[in-house]
Amino acid sequence: MNRNLSDYLEKRDYEKTAQECILWIQEWFAENGPESPAVIGISGGKDSSTVAALCVKALGKDRVFGVLMPDGVQKDIDASRRVVEHLGIRSAVVDIHSSVEAVKASVAGGMENAAFNTQSLTNIPPRIRMTTLYAVSQTMNGRVSNNCNRSENYVGYSTIFGDAAGDFSPLANLTVAEVKEVGKALGLPREFVEKVPADGLSDKTDEDAFGFTYEQLDTLILTGFCEDQEVREKIEKRHAANLFKLRPMPEFHPES
Repeated sequence: MNRNLSDYLEKRDYEKTAQECILWIQEWFAENGPESPAVIGISGGKDSSTVAALCVKALGKDRVFGVLMPDGVQKDIDASRRVVEHLGIRSAVVDIHSSVEAVKASVAGGMENAAFNTQSLTNIPPRIRMTTLYAVSQTMNGRVSNNCNRSENYVGYSTIFGDAAGDFSPLANLTVAEVKEVGKALGLPREFVEKVPADGLSDKTDEDAFGFTYEQLDTLILTGFCEDQEVREKIEKRHAANLFKLRPMPEFHPES
């Protein structure tokens, strides 16, 4: 088995992968929204940029709408603006800060000033963002993209009913490394493809939050190999703990 990520990637034709994904998007929209635009949350990073570029190729730029959603001041918001300008798509900026603060205040008031933990505070903005995307989308009979990739999904780095939601998911079976290759095949500028992955809401990068790199994660997913046993254990522990996010919601079925 090939244990080298770069060798693995070199053996794949990502221009072909891009064309297959474009066709898939066209077929999905033909069945689920023949006249609908794709509505995409734009972060300025590889995932949203690649999804937007794929949708432009599949549907035409007039049927792609980008939504920029800073939580107050977002230091990398200019990267999002450059993406929509580069692709020539329509867009809107919706500041979610007041909505996020309103939810915090309402919950605190309703629960007698309950103390939020880190997890609850972290997950409010992604859920507000998805609410915003659907609010925008339904004003134009649109379809919301899910921009999560295989690497993030594998370790559960997503928020249920937040960035894990959406109507169609072009990148769900592509790792971070593969998304970059597809982005390059589409001709996206390096600044979009290689932007350091971060949630845009905190000062941490994804890899800071993980305690391992995407290269280590992608190597394990694609080749089954991980040189560092401690990292392997971290990855598999995250994977096992977050499998519930990838499975359909459990349902009770009465026997009679």
